[in-house]
Amino acid sequence: MYNLGSTADSYLSPALERISDKLSCSESLAGVTLLALGNGAPDVFSAIAAGGDSDGNGDIMLSVSALIGSAFFITTVVMYLAVNASEPNKQIRVTKHFFTRDLIFLNITMVYLLFIMFFVQKINFYVSAGFIAIYVVFVIIVVVQSK
Repeated sequence: MYNLGSTADSYLSPALERISDKLSCSESLAGVTLLALGNGAPDVFSAIAAGGDSDGNGDIMLSVSALIGSAFFITTVVMYLAVNASEPNKQIRVTKHFFTRDLIFLNITMVYLLFIMFFVQKINFYVSAGFIAIYVVFVIIVVVQSK
């Protein structure tokens, strides 16, 4: 964990800061677009690989379960380690409004994903468009709130 944290601190954070400065993005917008892209790219490619081909050679449930597992890992273990690594006298301040917004969208996405897993049981163009629509609405709300 230390190596991951130091690598992100030395390379990812400065690069993200420079890119967001060049694009004149707010911190929130850079976090939900650029940082999400860098963090989620490996998950996207592994999900595509696990999805298989058009002949049905793949395990979509394995792919979706891996994505859910990584989301829960980030929201639980990584958050715990970040809070635990902070100095005892320092407080980690979280803006209640932004935290609630992010939590609501995480829950909306998870409910949508569970609905797809249990009832639709396949991923097609319309299911993918639904995920993209949720993300676009989330980004629009972040942009509106950051002004």
